[in-house]
Amino acid sequence: MANKMRNCPECGKVFVDSGAGICNQCIRKDEENEIIIDSYLRDNPGSTIKQIHEATGIKEKTIMRMIRSGRFGSGEVSYPCERCGAPISDGRYCDECTAALHNEIKKVSDSMSKKIQPVKPKVDNTGKKSRGMYSNK
Repeated sequence: MANKMRNCPECGKVFVDSGAGICNQCIRKDEENEIIIDSYLRDNPGSTIKQIHEATGIKEKTIMRMIRSGRFGSGEVSYPCERCGAPISDGRYCDECTAALHNEIKKVSDSMSKKIQPVKPKVDNTGKKSRGMYSNK
């Protein structure tokens, strides 16, 4: 994998991306922020992203990125479901939205399978099956 020049999504500086996705300076800052958040969560388990942000000053976007990358144990931080906003501590959707999305996908899948009919081979006037655009002769 070749290293690419990118802009750091955190600070905007140009850097050579070696796979971390952010520049070395922001990686160090992330490590410091992780220690701060870990300390806060030890004293305040089950806190929301908003509460962590207000107490530490760390950007909500940064906290969410850290949660999604699995830096904190499941259940330690609650954040809003991406569909309805209910507080969750794991994944992207709450259980109700997950079930609703599965039902919607099943409905679409069922309706598509009903619309798709198997293709029957064409029979020419000699009684032989056609092989597409090629002649059977």
